[in-house]
Amino acid sequence: MSDSVQTSIGPGADWSAPATRKAVAVRRRRSNLFAVRKGLDKATSTAMSLAFFAVLLVLWSAVSGLGLVSDFFLPSPLAVLATARQLYFQDGFVLDLAVSIYRVGVGFLLAALIAVPLGLLMGSFQLFRSMLEPCLAFMRYMPATAFIPLLVLWLGIDDAQKFSVIFVGTFFTLTLMVMVSTLSVPIALIESAMMLGASPARLVRKVILPAAKPAIFNDLRIVLGWAWTYIVIAEIVAASSGVGYVILKASRYMDTATIFVGIISIGLVGLTSDLLFIAAGRRLFPYLQRSGS
Repeated sequence: MSDSVQTSIGPGADWSAPATRKAVAVRRRRSNLFAVRKGLDKATSTAMSLAFFAVLLVLWSAVSGLGLVSDFFLPSPLAVLATARQLYFQDGFVLDLAVSIYRVGVGFLLAALIAVPLGLLMGSFQLFRSMLEPCLAFMRYMPATAFIPLLVLWLGIDDAQKFSVIFVGTFFTLTLMVMVSTLSVPIALIESAMMLGASPARLVRKVILPAAKPAIFNDLRIVLGWAWTYIVIAEIVAASSGVGYVILKASRYMDTATIFVGIISIGLVGLTSDLLFIAAGRRLFPYLQRSGS
């Protein structure tokens, strides 16, 4: 037990008493709040997350309730909740949300299936990196939204165009992120495997890929959030269903409450997918949790 905790409790304290143990645990939790790279227990972490959301909700309610901003520009939380109830239970908004989820899932999966192995090759072999990195870096700076008119011309306004927008928006950056994650594998692991006679293919499959998998998994988690940005843009430009289409239709009638419902719904879906990624990462890479990473 640390000297600071002993001093604050007292040298003559009964450490076996439940009250004393509880006081020590509370002081430890408080000291961990601002410790660098120190993990928090699940209850404290969840409480902090919920508290921040609650603060945002209170501020939103206060701004709208006090009339600081007109309801036309910022509807109250109760108004948004009433609109959400109507959209979800009467207007079939669930189907629009499901369509957007489907489009994001397919487009992102197509990008990941190509980007991950390509980025792995680029991070493992200088030949692929020299050949592809400049081109991908060049393409990465081209806004995906600028391709939408061309994609509409080439593919029409069906789902293929939506998949393509997500693919263009995520593929190039994801490939480069996977490459960087692969390059972060410690060279000592690679040299050790080479000394043991591992072939290049076996080296990639048995050493580099397992070592880079946690970072690549995190890359997928981050880029998935970008896919939602692109699907909304694609559905605003040319679509007859989806969250983007509902937002566009609401904007024509200045229905800000519906716009808020669409935006918040996307945020909730994104948060859910993020939590699923985190849970999957804990199951796939339990050794990172044990090591405190």
